[in-house]
Amino acid sequence: MGKINKNGPGAIVLGGNFVGLGVARSLGARGIPVWVLDADRSKSISQFSRHTRRFIETRESAVDVLLEEGRRHNLNGWVLFPVTDEYVEILSANRQPLETIYRVTTAPPDVTRFALDKRLTYRRGKELGLAAPWTTVGNSLAEVESANVPYPAILKPAVNHHFFPQTNVKALPVDNSSELPRAFAQMSRYIPPDEILLQERIPGGGENQFSFCAICNNGRILASLVAQRRRQYPVDFGNASTFVETTAQTVVEEAGRRFLESIGFDGVVEVEFKYDPRDDKYKILDVNPRIWGWHTLGRAVGIDFAYLLWRQSVGLFNAPVKVHRTAAWIREITDVVAVARSPHRLRNVGSVLNAMYRGKLTSATFSLFDPLPFIAEFALWISSGLKRQVRAKKFLQLDAVGSKPE
Repeated sequence: MGKINKNGPGAIVLGGNFVGLGVARSLGARGIPVWVLDADRSKSISQFSRHTRRFIETRESAVDVLLEEGRRHNLNGWVLFPVTDEYVEILSANRQPLETIYRVTTAPPDVTRFALDKRLTYRRGKELGLAAPWTTVGNSLAEVESANVPYPAILKPAVNHHFFPQTNVKALPVDNSSELPRAFAQMSRYIPPDEILLQERIPGGGENQFSFCAICNNGRILASLVAQRRRQYPVDFGNASTFVETTAQTVVEEAGRRFLESIGFDGVVEVEFKYDPRDDKYKILDVNPRIWGWHTLGRAVGIDFAYLLWRQSVGLFNAPVKVHRTAAWIREITDVVAVARSPHRLRNVGSVLNAMYRGKLTSATFSLFDPLPFIAEFALWISSGLKRQVRAKKFLQLDAVGSKPE
């Protein structure tokens, strides 16, 4: 089952959510064997895909499981695809033992650190002269309070995967100085103070967010696109995009290229920016050194990021690729909620219908040729989604003097 076939080495996708599903479909449609590894079966829809040949649920060390599976099933040369920051960090830190069997698509720690830790992201951006939101960090509340804070602001983690999985919250709003102590105390129950960023709040919602997405070979951009986040969920501080469209934005492309070239990035990556109407600048926010949520949008415009990464990893030549059309991507379940809570419902529905009519709409999970993941997602989303909402609600309702919930 695990031996290399005529289509080349197989792949193991670490993470079975809709992001991993996109990878499984991309590779599986080309006859490449795909396995999926996930720590929680109840959150994995990739297990239901006809393109997933084997699903492995494990709460043990992912590295130990991968090495054991690799030896047992002769997976020499198989390609590892992480779809979360946690797995990026694990693979990056354990490249040496894993590369005795696998091809690891994650860059080494001296590169991924500029993406996983926003303190280093902003530092490198400043060195390159890139626009960025006003941000400060300190070792205590007193240090943070002493800064000349341009309210309204937000608190957010420097390392997202140290905080978000526990709370399902990406950022806390801080409208004025009197709100800062409580919000800071809430966040410091989960991460140390020097990992808490206080950042100005850039006006506008998801529609002001842009991404430069690329596949790189040691800093050289082989294929790329720019996209605009039209909607997100939750609406205020979106955990993820729900409706995205390709667009043209030279400033975003040039800034993204400069950042990736400066760190010699290798692999696939998304660099996020937000347009600030106050000074007409596109400010760098995040860097995702892995396959991101709406990567399948690339396939609709001629850039199949997952397949190109597989080809690069196994040593096949990738010629530079150009975007040949425009397209949109929708996260079906959460976009329904985002549209319902938007003040521009008719316009938003119209954008979806227009993209469908023109044949330019790609879906996160729906597929006539692979329907089970879409059907299963409803049940999984309802059960796990309610738990996530409860977790987020508990976090947001904590008293400033309370303790971290179990």
